[in-house]
Amino acid sequence: MSSERDESLSWRAHLLGAIGALLLRLWCLSWRKRLVGVEHIDACIAEGKPTLVLFWHGTYVPLFALLRGRPACILTNRSLRGQVIAQISQKFGFATLELPDERGRRFLATLRKSLKEHVAWGTAADGPLGPDRRIKPPLVTLAAHFGFSVQLVGVAARHAWRLNRRWDRMLLPLPFTRIGLVISEPIRLPKALDKNMAARQAQILEAGMEQCALEAQDLIR
Repeated sequence: MSSERDESLSWRAHLLGAIGALLLRLWCLSWRKRLVGVEHIDACIAEGKPTLVLFWHGTYVPLFALLRGRPACILTNRSLRGQVIAQISQKFGFATLELPDERGRRFLATLRKSLKEHVAWGTAADGPLGPDRRIKPPLVTLAAHFGFSVQLVGVAARHAWRLNRRWDRMLLPLPFTRIGLVISEPIRLPKALDKNMAARQAQILEAGMEQCALEAQDLIR
């Protein structure tokens, strides 16, 4: 029964991922793009310095097209949503890593095993289920543990649909709109973080992401 569920989930994910990638490819051809800071990711990749790119869950859709072609790995989970994201990611040239649901030794072993294969990583800082625009301190602790630098992302679109009934108020830029992307310089984290330090660092990164979002808004004015 479990294998039948997995097969059904995989089939739906492939179909939805293919449709989503096709629509996004058509949409992004018409966008007028202004990108700032992308060279920071490229520099980390060229120099082999591990970096974790953080974005809000509600802004991930345009990032597939805006950052396509870079050898980065996107962290996903086993849900239908996670598998659809994995399918779209792969069609835009990204690798994906499906992490186990349980956050224990198996989780860390899976991630550690893949660190040698990829330098740049990406994940939604408030995903997969929110709360919206709140970075989870364990994510900061994890990044510090593995020696990642952190790069923050801000996205803005002049004209877009906002799915306000979703917890993440997903941003879907309209065709022919102006779109801005800002990526911060790499931020180094302290190597050892206790819970209080991780929570404080998460608040600092949240403020940094909001600043990137404001700068992205400036690009489209």
